[in-house]
Amino acid sequence: MRPIVSTNTILLVVFCFIFGLAVGLTMAWQVWPVQWINASPAFLRDDLKAQYAQMVADSLQVNTDLGKAQLRLNEFGSPDAAKAAIQLATSAASDDGERLRLAQLQPLTAFVPVQQTGGGILGAILNVLPLCGVVVLFLVLGGGGAFFMSSRGSLPAPKTSRATPGGFTPAPGSTAQIVQPEIAYAPGEEPISTFKTTYMLGNDLYDESFSVDDQQGDFLGECGVGIGETIGVGDPKKVTAFEVWLFDKNDIRTVTKVVMSDHAFRDEALKNKLASKGEPVMARSGEVVRMETATLKVEARIVDLQYGSGPLPPNSFFQQLTLEISAWKKAA
Repeated sequence: MRPIVSTNTILLVVFCFIFGLAVGLTMAWQVWPVQWINASPAFLRDDLKAQYAQMVADSLQVNTDLGKAQLRLNEFGSPDAAKAAIQLATSAASDDGERLRLAQLQPLTAFVPVQQTGGGILGAILNVLPLCGVVVLFLVLGGGGAFFMSSRGSLPAPKTSRATPGGFTPAPGSTAQIVQPEIAYAPGEEPISTFKTTYMLGNDLYDESFSVDDQQGDFLGECGVGIGETIGVGDPKKVTAFEVWLFDKNDIRTVTKVVMSDHAFRDEALKNKLASKGEPVMARSGEVVRMETATLKVEARIVDLQYGSGPLPPNSFFQQLTLEISAWKKAA
């Protein structure tokens, strides 16, 4: 009696399955690898967890919103993780002010983590379903190919899709989607946050930070400005450069630019020294310092600028500096 399925058919099905699996893994690992976005602080490195805790403390100092600070600490996933991040940030703090702000977070770590849905057996089943679907799809394709090979001797020519002048048109029945490019910040849009800060000679502890939240109150990152370099000796400190920075919770880097006095910008030795902190920008009235990360764009405009006078070189330190900082969220 003739067997229902021939040996050649079985070998063809196995070959199609292995070939399809290899192509799928190559596409998943090499061509379209998984990209992590909007990850919570629980997945960050220890040093970045400490930096996040410091940002929460700085934000609490500005807006005094305990509820929002506790929600941000919940992102660590457990009280122990939050406490460990705060302790690491405290050990790395450069002054008593930072340590005091971090100490205010300790009572907020006694939270109950939000339970994630899809756990247990049901969650495991839901996680396995996509893989099962891929296996079944390869088996169906392999079986269909074997059937056509055995019944007609060759596979039919594949259908192709044609690109129209308006763009790509998927073939009929295809699951392909047209992906629109990301729309970045467009001039003229209203910023989601605007801040104004002024430095005056004598404020030796000048270090401002601002929380950037969207219209729903979700934390997106922080920006700020602080003393970058001083010149001369004695009190008060003579500030010759400021650091303007932008932190994005969806980006692994913090963008920094150095706003320098006219004297510092023209002093090559000092300019080279400060270049390691960020891109140098010479301070001028009306100058706009632009910074951009994965999901945020910030512009810091110099509203007012006055230099101090004395025995130091002309235009070497600031008497007053006023910045207006505006933040935009890039459209996804």
